[in-house]
Amino acid sequence: NFQAGLPMFCVSIGVVSLTGGGSDGGEDGPVVVAGVIYNPILNEMVCAVRNRGCYLNGERLKPRSNSGSDSDDSLELNQALINVGFPVSSESTLRASSSAVAALATKVRGLRMIASASQVMSWVAQGKFSAYVSWDLNAWDVAAGMVIVEESGGFVSNFDGRRADISSRDLVVTTSSGGSGLSDEILCILKENDCLQY
Repeated sequence: NFQAGLPMFCVSIGVVSLTGGGSDGGEDGPVVVAGVIYNPILNEMVCAVRNRGCYLNGERLKPRSNSGSDSDDSLELNQALINVGFPVSSESTLRASSSAVAALATKVRGLRMIASASQVMSWVAQGKFSAYVSWDLNAWDVAAGMVIVEESGGFVSNFDGRRADISSRDLVVTTSSGGSGLSDEILCILKENDCLQY
């Protein structure tokens, strides 16, 4: 986007502990412990440190939905605004994402296809998007966003529904915490429509 002159870009920095980073001692292996995403066009800086919360321009973010309530644990799929990634890495990922658009379009409030994984994850953390789905992502695209979303109360999962880690390439990112919410509904639709394999 930046190279093309499109004003939809950001700087994203994620800090990864290679020996685990959870202060609760429950995480082994590489863990994102801090992240910052800065959009210079909008002057939005979102940052988080694991177990210390998430902040937008210095103000702590509280979990909220884009439907106006303080918590989106009960957000219905038909009220969700979802961003679908459009990976151009291969024909098979393009087919999967195109199928996802067709499968989700009539079941949600709206779909968007903004091609900036870090920026979209920042907006999920802020509650501007209800969810983000994408295929074949790279760690440098999502590391900061992972800790930012989780510290804002959101959930980052693999396509198998389990919590994602830094090696995850396919993600469903939602503002609703927990495995039984919006993430599971999205994954069910994607599975029923053969959008998870590529």
